[in-house]
Amino acid sequence: MTTLPTGTVAFVFTDIEGSTHLAQELPDDEWAAVLARHREVIRTAVAAHDGVEVSTEGDGFFIAFPRTADAVSAAVEAQRALSAEAWPEDAAIRVRMGIHTGDGRLDGDGSYVGADVHRAARVAAAGHGGQVLLSETTSGLVADELPAGVGLRGLGEHRLKDLRPERIFQLVIEGERTEFPPIRSLDRRPNNLPTQLTSFVGRDVELAEAGALLNSTRLLTLTGPGGTGKTRLSLQLAADVAERFADGTWFIALEPVRDPALIAATILTTLGLVESGGRAARDILLEWLGGRQVLLVLDNFEQVIDGAPVVAELLRGAPRISIVVTSRAPLRVSGEQEYPVPGLPAPRDLLALSDLQKMNLPAEDRLLDAATANQYEAVRLFIARAVAVRPDFKVTNENAPAVAGIAARLHGMPLAIELAAARVKLLPPDAILERLEHQLGVLSAGSRDLPARQQTLRGAIAWSHDLLGAGERRLLARLSVFVGGCELDTAEAVCGPPSELDGVEVIDCLTFLADQSLVRAEEIDGGLRFRMLDTIREFAAEQLTARGEREEIERRHTAAFVALAESLTSRLSGDDQRRWLGRLERDHDNIRAVLDRAVTAGDGESAIRIGFSMWRYWQKRGHLAEARRRLQAIAEAPWSHEDPTLRARLMEALGGVAWWQADIPAMGRAYAEALELWESIGDPREIANALYNDSFRYAVSEMAGERDPERVGFDQMQRARDLATAAGDERGRANALWGIGNWLYFHNADDRGISQFDEAVGVFRGIGDRTMEAWSHHMLGTAQIRLGGPLEEARGNVETAMRLFHGFGDVAGLTLTLDDFASVAIAAGDLPRAAKLWGAARALSAAGGVGLADFVDTQFEFYGRPSTRQAFDPAELDRIAQEGRSMTLDESVAYALETDIDSLAPHDHAGVAR
Repeated sequence: MTTLPTGTVAFVFTDIEGSTHLAQELPDDEWAAVLARHREVIRTAVAAHDGVEVSTEGDGFFIAFPRTADAVSAAVEAQRALSAEAWPEDAAIRVRMGIHTGDGRLDGDGSYVGADVHRAARVAAAGHGGQVLLSETTSGLVADELPAGVGLRGLGEHRLKDLRPERIFQLVIEGERTEFPPIRSLDRRPNNLPTQLTSFVGRDVELAEAGALLNSTRLLTLTGPGGTGKTRLSLQLAADVAERFADGTWFIALEPVRDPALIAATILTTLGLVESGGRAARDILLEWLGGRQVLLVLDNFEQVIDGAPVVAELLRGAPRISIVVTSRAPLRVSGEQEYPVPGLPAPRDLLALSDLQKMNLPAEDRLLDAATANQYEAVRLFIARAVAVRPDFKVTNENAPAVAGIAARLHGMPLAIELAAARVKLLPPDAILERLEHQLGVLSAGSRDLPARQQTLRGAIAWSHDLLGAGERRLLARLSVFVGGCELDTAEAVCGPPSELDGVEVIDCLTFLADQSLVRAEEIDGGLRFRMLDTIREFAAEQLTARGEREEIERRHTAAFVALAESLTSRLSGDDQRRWLGRLERDHDNIRAVLDRAVTAGDGESAIRIGFSMWRYWQKRGHLAEARRRLQAIAEAPWSHEDPTLRARLMEALGGVAWWQADIPAMGRAYAEALELWESIGDPREIANALYNDSFRYAVSEMAGERDPERVGFDQMQRARDLATAAGDERGRANALWGIGNWLYFHNADDRGISQFDEAVGVFRGIGDRTMEAWSHHMLGTAQIRLGGPLEEARGNVETAMRLFHGFGDVAGLTLTLDDFASVAIAAGDLPRAAKLWGAARALSAAGGVGLADFVDTQFEFYGRPSTRQAFDPAELDRIAQEGRSMTLDESVAYALETDIDSLAPHDHAGVAR
């Protein structure tokens, strides 16, 4: 593979003038021969001057040279050879060439990225056949190194299709044609497109998609919130298609207009026309447009949205015009094609992902370095704008995570990124990222020469906010209490009835705000979820405070999410648990906010109720470290002792989390306190449950480093079983059966334990507790492996458990069933497969915060008997284990089940990848 030059590189683009016409006129074989000979001539000149062919597409070349003088020499040689070639009489080949020298930066795929490549392409596109054009940068570098018989001619300053002015130079090659028509600059056609002082970075995909849509529609509306980059995209789109509109391309700024009746008059004024003779502006405009071929760009249409019928009337009355509109909302008129403008592609915000989601990323995506960050358009925009204020700014491996974090936190919003990048002059990226918590304040300083609306995000958002009705403004402010979005039920519970929103239903208000791009509506699990970009949310939060409503709305927010968490607790173990775990996943940030407020305020009831309700979710979804930190902080607060019932529930949750972290002493202390409290309260069902929990410090005494010679744990399990049976508590009885089986298992009475697990499987299945059914299958399979029973039967139990755990997205269960499959492989004598599965289990355990890593190691040592291990090179086993560590979650499960990923049942994190 050819190595592309980097550093300062001369980029050359070439193509044949009139190639489409030639391809249509010449017979296929003749055109193919001409095209092949043209390529041969170009390649010969390139090779003679150390150029590298980057790509070839159709009749065009993209070539890179380490030295600018070599690029010029190759272009001169190629032009001379092409003109000397004996082409067919009806197929004279004339090639235009453009050269620009700039930063030869490669992305992670080894392709050139950056504005300089685009600049070179635009220089070439401005030329004519036989002409070689140079940018000002290139001309300055080669002025003293031109080949013999070659000179430079300045063609003046021109705006190319990127809307930026550039001084263009032409090579004057002795013996070749030197006179050409005016270059194909943007200003060859009438237009008023404003000159842009900064480069157009990114948006290649969006520009191509919007351009393709404009080929098939006459009305294209670019929608999105303020700061998304709609205006800049519309201008670049207009510049790119300007050649198609012989009578001009006109940009009409509707920002200052509030009256829909003034739309036609504003367009008229922009075109340089005047109202006269008492005729309506609309009539004069329609008469002038008539049969002309014109593109109109109507910017910021949202505040005159009621004037949308005027646009439809213009399209009907002037059949050769096309219109591009930017607006927060679509116009909803016949023939309209909407194109929602997304944020620029940005790196994942790894801090916002759960541990389970992180583990489902390829290993190389779990870290960010400079090369990886540079692949994203949002990062490239940040770099371009940062360099404008601090020329020595670079993305390094050290600051890449911070730059990537800025782009991700700002959701790829160009305006937000540009304002953040302007701060590089005073703050390093990590400081900017840290201050994004108060981002509207940090990003308050914008370029003074931009319109006031764009000088700050505050201005952009305030401008949109002021156009709303009173009820809509109130709802937007109240929605700011939600972190990470909300669903309709909680929005209604928190934001209030219609009587508080000027008589408008919450759903109607939300729909309107979504239409105005101030909130985003997403369809999830058959329903709608609404969210705001963080920048908009912070502005709305300021309005909530200013209205004096914060205390009441936060109270409602707390009540709503305590109720939600409690209502879902019993649903986290049934067949439908994936759905409800997903709901808690989506609202996890809201619940975190509730917990933070409750702990700060000393609201023990809310803090403990929601902590107890959430601990199973935290365990299943790999948030154990956070769960431990939060529950421990609550337990250490004096107010957590005030209500014995709440304190007992808190200790049960804390003990459960400690168990899953394999912190047996901490688990024992918490469960013992819970048992003592329930015995003092006197609730038989709760006592049975507490006995079952407390017995685990004895049931797993080997893990705790001590024995249970008095069989205390076993006796407690039996007592718990008897109490639950007497109370008619089938779940309590099944839990006790499972616990008895565990005690027997860890005390090497596997044959007796198997019968307990087998009975527990049936009971849990009967009451619909699929979580404990899965755990019973896991323990049943593990006991069968240790007993040396039929491997197929053991494997069947482990497979059933893994499929259930995968469906739930249960990190702990998947960790141990991966280890189970490693044990099966060892029993079958396949130590390399076992090593790979062990590596996967070890990685998942560490990433999920599940304290099972030492247990997994112990199991591997136990089953990897010396006689088996001696047959393999330890270094090779370590290498294979590392392969296992690098697998994604779904890859690990598919490998264990010996199936392909597509055949796996879906879970909430399926498909989480790049």
